Amino acid sequence: MADFSGLDRLWLSLLRAPVSMWARPHVLPEDLRARYAQRERPICYVLNESAIADLVVLEKVCAAHGLPAPTQALKKPLPSESVLFLQRRAGFWGDRTDYRISESMRSLVAAAFDDPTLDIDLVPVTVLWGRAPNRKDSWLRILLSENWERVGRFRRLLSAMVNGRNLFVQFGEPVSLRAAVNEGTDKARAVRRLTRTLRLNLARQRAAAIGPDLSHRRTMATQVLRAAAVRRAMADEMRSKKISRREALKLAQDYVWEIAANYSHIFVAFMAKGLSWFWTRLYDGVELHHVEQLQKVIDGNEVIYVPCHRSHIDYLLLSYVIYYKGYAIPHIAAGINLNMAGVGRFLRKGGAFFMRRSFKGNALYTMVFMKYLGLMMARGHSIEYFIEGGRSRTGRLLQPKTGMLSMTLRSYLRDPRRPIVFLPVYFGYERLIEGKTYVNEMLGKPKEKESLFTMLRTLPALRKRFGKVHVSFGEAIHLNEILKRHDPESRHLVEKRERPAWLPLAVDELASRVMTNINSAACVAPMNLIATALLATPKQSMLESDLARQLELYASLLRQAPYSSLVWVTESDGASIVRHGERMGVIQRLQKTISSAMSCR
Repeated sequence: MADFSGLDRLWLSLLRAPVSMWARPHVLPEDLRARYAQRERPICYVLNESAIADLVVLEKVCAAHGLPAPTQALKKPLPSESVLFLQRRAGFWGDRTDYRISESMRSLVAAAFDDPTLDIDLVPVTVLWGRAPNRKDSWLRILLSENWERVGRFRRLLSAMVNGRNLFVQFGEPVSLRAAVNEGTDKARAVRRLTRTLRLNLARQRAAAIGPDLSHRRTMATQVLRAAAVRRAMADEMRSKKISRREALKLAQDYVWEIAANYSHIFVAFMAKGLSWFWTRLYDGVELHHVEQLQKVIDGNEVIYVPCHRSHIDYLLLSYVIYYKGYAIPHIAAGINLNMAGVGRFLRKGGAFFMRRSFKGNALYTMVFMKYLGLMMARGHSIEYFIEGGRSRTGRLLQPKTGMLSMTLRSYLRDPRRPIVFLPVYFGYERLIEGKTYVNEMLGKPKEKESLFTMLRTLPALRKRFGKVHVSFGEAIHLNEILKRHDPESRHLVEKRERPAWLPLAVDELASRVMTNINSAACVAPMNLIATALLATPKQSMLESDLARQLELYASLLRQAPYSSLVWVTESDGASIVRHGERMGVIQRLQKTISSAMSCR
């Protein structure tokens, strides 16, 4: 092939059979054949680098889905094979990278300039060894899984040997060669523009799967402290508190280190493996609904997950299901009360960044936090926070606290890099780990402060049955649609302290839509129906036959007149729901002389 040397072609012929037999790729999108096999224009695949193992895997996937082989020649007059590489390895061990544009790319663009009717689809393909999260990964596979570090041929070989059954292949949206050529009249400029577009698309695919390229935590802190707005806030702090510049800088630095996450991809991979075991022990299953709402907005947008808050399990559960579906987990805004000794460090490695309950009266902390939030969004990290503030004790949504929404909007207006999309998420538990604690609090007992000892005391409760848990994605909310209504002229703030007059109205509308869309994605599980039926009776008891009919009536009404198209309702009949309630221990049977009655425990 044009981008391969004679030695590369020899290795390809030697490794094609063993790599193809060993590799078991997990392919996205799942409807690959329907999406690409019937296209009228010829297809040319674009890989990020000239890796032999990646090419063999691509050959296998194409053969399995009826797509053109990447090693076959394109039809005349196209002067290239059906695969391009944006970069090549250099050096004996392949640990250096040659970024020069290949001759195959230049030849394709030249052919398109010579023939105005010529067009092909350039399909970016990302091959990740060690990123399919639904596999039973070993510790060695996790250590050799994909990240953003550049590795040589030997490390690549080890990864292929260990993670051949733990493989992720993603096909992106095709890029038209003709559209790229028509944007300019200069061949050299068209080549550079097309190469840049393909590199950007491949980088987005990789970031969506394993997260953005992460620098060291110290680098993040340095960028926050260098921001002009933070410097101005430091100057105000110096004047108001009469402290030196060194003291103000030290104070701001302490704030950054208190806030910042310290994300570790390896730690997340280990946690995903551990949580797979934990969920099977704790729940009867984790059911995911409407994941297509995530798939529609994940590419090219800054996704901010805004779930309801029922339990401390929420943090782990959402990250787990997102990772399970093959996307990078979000960075989570956690309360400073969770930054406990022995726990906070691990939460930071899982992507948690901490925030104080109140920012009032601390302008420097507020600015540092906003700059950190803005930097995270600018770098492409998805973010998660709970706009209810604390956990709901009753299951109903709490009144939204709009502080984080306001800071998100202000950070975006100062530096609008990527469109922001808010994605509401509904959690439905049949039983909560903190259930007993919530009951005690509603009976008047004071709220216990979170501590490691408090967490350890809950471990015996994990022996109980907790049923199924449901995670449902609601309809996404595009921030730009709200901004256009409130700020038609799109005048963005650039390093200004004042807030626009329309900002509170935009924040209130956004908060209302988030809460509405969370409810619109609700899941009606058997336990919800049991509670609705029995708690409405004077003595929380009913005849078993009456209860079964009542449950079926409620479920039938919800199916015939749903609150929204995204609401999920259990398909179980009334008798099955009653038996499920007995197994869960939430209702008990009272034997009567004529028939049995069911009552809440």
